[in-house]
Amino acid sequence: MRSLLILIVLFVFVKSAYALTPLPDSSPGFFSGEWAGAGFHGAYCYLNLNTDGRGLVLIDNGAGDWLAARIHWRNKQQSVEVEEIIPLRTSTQMRIMPLELFTLKTGFNQSLKLNWNSSSEGCNLLKIVQTANLLNQARNVMNKLKPQKSSQ
Repeated sequence: MRSLLILIVLFVFVKSAYALTPLPDSSPGFFSGEWAGAGFHGAYCYLNLNTDGRGLVLIDNGAGDWLAARIHWRNKQQSVEVEEIIPLRTSTQMRIMPLELFTLKTGFNQSLKLNWNSSSEGCNLLKIVQTANLLNQARNVMNKLKPQKSSQ
């Protein structure tokens, strides 16, 4: 009888845990949008992920030239999975060089980590919309913290 009671209690706890935690989102909209971020030594990274599974990666590793590739990607339970990398052709006019290989990993709190070679630290990316919202919040706080001019 005691073991049956323990089994029932465990079953209730497991069922209630699923009710508190949402299932991972596998829709393409979860990661779609523009992402940007910086890295060491002046690196800047830009990523545009479309809901149709296509995207564009641009990396300026601090030299002013862009490493560029088109990608096919998918959302695999809230983790970005790059299925294909299509390097762009070299263009001296646009200062573009092909990006042959990179890794894109999902980070904490809906962030991404983009790394293109073993000697770089990569870029930490946030959605541009999220960054704009944080910037507005910071500006609001700064405006409230400015000393008030006294009228004399």
